[in-house]
Amino acid sequence: MRFSRRVQYALCGIFDLAYNGGGEPVRVQAVGARQQIPHRFLEQIFQRLRKADLIRGKRGPGGGYVLSRPPEQISLREVVEAVEGPVGAGAVQDAESWPGSAFRPDFLWGELAERVAQRLGEVSVAEICREAARHAVARDLPTGFDFQI
Repeated sequence: MRFSRRVQYALCGIFDLAYNGGGEPVRVQAVGARQQIPHRFLEQIFQRLRKADLIRGKRGPGGGYVLSRPPEQISLREVVEAVEGPVGAGAVQDAESWPGSAFRPDFLWGELAERVAQRLGEVSVAEICREAARHAVARDLPTGFDFQI
């Protein structure tokens, strides 16, 4: 099974907000630089994530994107569906254009798609962050302001 580049970028983007954002707004350029994703393409993906109410944007100085819910409440399935549409039995493509055959296990495609969708729904962004920490993935947490007089 292959995930589209858009899905991979969306997952990396939402992971970055959760892992490196520290609850603070993160500019799309910073996410793009860390994840090696063209920020203009990432901006389009973030618009889809925003429409799906997975992230929120903040304008102005100090603006950027933040998760709209805690990472424990955002599943990978939600992210995938925000950028690609429904995952599951209804997502099997080209079923009508493929000639039927009594010798082919056509029952399998919908079942496989539904199992993948179910598993994606079971994994939260928080779990990915915990695994990233366990695998020593580098972090770039925001630093506080240091005022000196």
